[in-house]
Amino acid sequence: MKKMTTKNQIRISIAAVLLSSNLTLAAQEKETKLNHEMTLEREYDPSVQDANKVNRLPDLKEPKVTKHTIEYSPFTLPADPEKEIVVLPSGKIMTAIPYNKRRGYLRLGTGMNMNVEGDFGYHLLNNRTDFLNVFFSHRSTSSKLKDYDGSGMKQKAKLNDNLGGIHFHHHFDFGTLRLGGKYGYTGFNYYGFPLDSLYRIQQPGNNLLLPQSYPADRERNQVNQTMNAYVGIRSKEDALLGYLLDIEYQRFGQKYGHTVDVDGIRENRFTLQLGFSSRFSNNPQRVGLAGKLDYFNYTYPSNNKGGDTLAFGYQNQAQITVTPYYRYADDNWKLQLGANVMLITGDSSKLFLSPNISAEGKIADKTMLYLYAGGGIGMNDARSISRLNRYTDHGLMVRPSRTWLDLELGIRSGFVPNMWMEFFGGYKITENEVFFVPANYVGAKHDFGNYSFAYQPDASLFRVGASLKYAYQKWVDASIKGVYHNWSLRDGDGNTWLSGKGNGYKKAYGRPELELHADLAVRPFRPLTLALGYYLGANRYTLFHQKEIKLSNINDLNLTATYNFNDTFGAYVKVNNMLNRQQELWYAYPTQPFHVLAGVNLNF
Repeated sequence: MKKMTTKNQIRISIAAVLLSSNLTLAAQEKETKLNHEMTLEREYDPSVQDANKVNRLPDLKEPKVTKHTIEYSPFTLPADPEKEIVVLPSGKIMTAIPYNKRRGYLRLGTGMNMNVEGDFGYHLLNNRTDFLNVFFSHRSTSSKLKDYDGSGMKQKAKLNDNLGGIHFHHHFDFGTLRLGGKYGYTGFNYYGFPLDSLYRIQQPGNNLLLPQSYPADRERNQVNQTMNAYVGIRSKEDALLGYLLDIEYQRFGQKYGHTVDVDGIRENRFTLQLGFSSRFSNNPQRVGLAGKLDYFNYTYPSNNKGGDTLAFGYQNQAQITVTPYYRYADDNWKLQLGANVMLITGDSSKLFLSPNISAEGKIADKTMLYLYAGGGIGMNDARSISRLNRYTDHGLMVRPSRTWLDLELGIRSGFVPNMWMEFFGGYKITENEVFFVPANYVGAKHDFGNYSFAYQPDASLFRVGASLKYAYQKWVDASIKGVYHNWSLRDGDGNTWLSGKGNGYKKAYGRPELELHADLAVRPFRPLTLALGYYLGANRYTLFHQKEIKLSNINDLNLTATYNFNDTFGAYVKVNNMLNRQQELWYAYPTQPFHVLAGVNLNF
C-alpha cells in the first residue's frame, strides 16, 4: 500500500511540472474567441461546444500511424471546404469524461455567470441490424460583463442554446436505411455596444445615419429555430453496384427582423442526393457519378416594407453539383480523379468547374504524402451564416461562394516513437468569399443596434502550417498546431451597395493571420485527467465607417479536471479564460472574463 502511495505521488509531481511548464509557455505567447451555436452530428456521443467557452476552429486531419489510409464511401459528394480561420464554427467539446458503451448518459454542469450545460442521450435500440437513439443538449449563460461602453452599467450577454433529435438506421443485407430529425432553439441578445449610437453622436451631420438617436434594444432575446428531417438508403461500401438516395428538409426561422415590430426571415431548404458507382469485379477500382441538389425558398413576412421580398434580401434559388469520378485503392495508395460541375441559379446563374482530386500514399515506413484539390459551392444560406455569426443581419442576402480551387499538399509522419508530425501548405481561390464587419447603418426605433453584415470580395488564400503530437503510454497526450494565413482580396459583386468598389476593404476582416492550438492532457493516476488547452488568434482587424481597427488578439487558456469514480459516475471542473482577458470575438462583443464551471457525468 505504501508503495502505491509513493508511486502516485511521483506521478502527481510529474503532472504538476508538466502543467506548470505549459502554463508558462502559454502566457509568453501573446494574446482569444466566444461561443456560437452548437453542432451535433454524432449518433450517440453528442458533443456541443460550451456556451461559456471561447470557440475553437476545426482541427486539421490527424496523422495516423497504424495504417495510413483515406476512408472512402462509394460516392463523392462535395462539401464546403474546411475553413481554418472562420470565426464561430462549432467549438471543441469537453475533454476526457468518457461516454462508455452503456445505453445512456447524462451530464449536468453549472458555474459562475449563470453558465449551465447539460447532455442526455439514450440508445433505445443497439444491435447488429438496428440502431435507434435520442439525444438532447443544452448550453446557456446570462453573464454580466464589465462596463465597456462608458454608461456605468454592466451589460448582460445572454444565450440559451438547445438541440435535440432522434436517429434510426437499419442494416439490410444489401444496404442501410437511415432516417431521423433534429430541432434546435437558440435565444440570444444583441448585447454588444450599439456602435451607430456612438457614431451618430460623434458625427451628427453624417448623411448615412438618421438624425434621431434611438436607444438600442440589448435586453430582448432574438430567437433562431432550426428543424430538419431526413431519410435515405445506401448500398454497402464494397458493393459491386453502389447506390445512394438521400432526401432532407431543413427549416430556419428568426423571430424578429431589425426590430421587435418586424418578423424575421423564414428559410426552407430541400436537399436531394443521388449516387451510382460500379466496381471492376475484384479489381480495386471504381467509377461513379454523384449529384446533389439544394433548393432554397425564402419568405420575408408581409409586415416588412415592400411585401414578401426585400430588395436586398435572399432570393429563391437552386444549387446543383454533379461529380463524375474514378477511384483506385490498395494497401499503400488511395487515388481519386474527378471533377465538380456546378450551377447556381438566380441573378448570377452560370456553370463553373472545380477539380475533385485526392491522393494519399505511403512513401516510407509510417510516413505518408497527401494531395487534395477540390472546390465547390459555399451555400451561404441564412442558417449556415447564423452558425458562423449569430449577429448577422439576415435582411441582406449573402451570395453563394464559388470556390474554383482548394489545394492542399502535405506530409504526415510517425517515424519518431510516440510522436506524429505533419507539415502542409495550401492555396484557395474563391469568388464571393465571406467576411464579417460591424454594420455601418442604423435602423428604426427599437432596433437591436449592433448587427454584423457580410461583405464578399473575391479572394485567394495561401496557408502553411505544421502540427506535432506526442503521446506517452496513457499518461501524457500533447499536441501543438500552427497555421499562417495570407489573404489577397479583389473587388467582388457581393452586396455591392454596401461593399463594392472603393469602399476601402483591404483585409480579411475578422480572421486571424496566425493561429496556434496547444493541448496537454496528463493522467497522473487512473481516475484523474488534467487537460490544458490554449488557443491564439493573432493579427485580426475590422472596419467601421471606413476606419480600420485592430482587434485584440484572441488568447484563450482553459483547464479541465475530470475524475471518474467508477464506470457509472464521474465529476469535472472547468476553469475558462484563465488569463482573465477582456477581448472581442466580434467588434464590440466582448467575451466572458475568468469563470469556473463544475458538473457530474452519469452513465447508465
